[in-house]
Amino acid sequence: MEIAFDLSTIFTDEIQRLDRAQLLRFDPRRYWAVAKSIDVLGQMSAKHQGLKRVITSYEKVVDSDEEQIVYLMWKKNENISSSSLLIGFLKVGIKKLYLTNKELNQFEDRPLCVLDFFIVPEEQRKGSGLKIFNKMLTTENHPADQCAYDRPSTGLQQFLLKNYGLEDPIWQTTKYVVFPDFFNGRLPTVVNTPRPTARNSRVSSQSASRVSSRNGSPIGRNRPRHDSVADLMRQDNAPGERREFDPNTPTGRKNTRDFGHTRIW
Repeated sequence: MEIAFDLSTIFTDEIQRLDRAQLLRFDPRRYWAVAKSIDVLGQMSAKHQGLKRVITSYEKVVDSDEEQIVYLMWKKNENISSSSLLIGFLKVGIKKLYLTNKELNQFEDRPLCVLDFFIVPEEQRKGSGLKIFNKMLTTENHPADQCAYDRPSTGLQQFLLKNYGLEDPIWQTTKYVVFPDFFNGRLPTVVNTPRPTARNSRVSSQSASRVSSRNGSPIGRNRPRHDSVADLMRQDNAPGERREFDPNTPTGRKNTRDFGHTRIW
């Protein structure tokens, strides 16, 4: 992507780090090429990703409430001394995020976020993307697995897997993505406590009923038995009835003495 301005007159590095303070020094009225480069690459990025709106422009970076940084990659046009070639850009920023891990524990943090990333088509597959990304990680002193990624495309996910071994992304409700190692060494602000499921509640209720039946219910351990032998024993010993004994036995003689008579058969 050609721009009719020799960026070597103001930039000293082929990957230029531009924060808000630096962008303000590059006043568009004098250094129009800086704002133009960011705006054109931002438009191309949005179109390439199929976004409905442009998310990166000079004005958006300068006016952002949170600090944003643009890494602009360019090179001098060897054929035309008064022009430069834009290769791509990477926008990052610190944002306050509420995140959850796979166990649904909740975290509140301010990670470095990758917000926009684009390499022009003719410069892709030449190592430019890896070069600008490594430059950012080194300068910001952040490993790739400790960054959060805003709505990463399939291409970016493949890039992260191939070059940094980042797999198994954890998508957040905000469409940000972090990877499992992001949570290493971080303490959750809210620990997830699993709620009992309907099935577990029924099983617990049934178990409690069985225990209650065995230990305290009238139909449990102390309930009357209804087998025939027990019934006969209770009938034999029922109040108001006496068993008859032979009057010639000791028990029979005792009954005769106590009650004064014997039953006539």
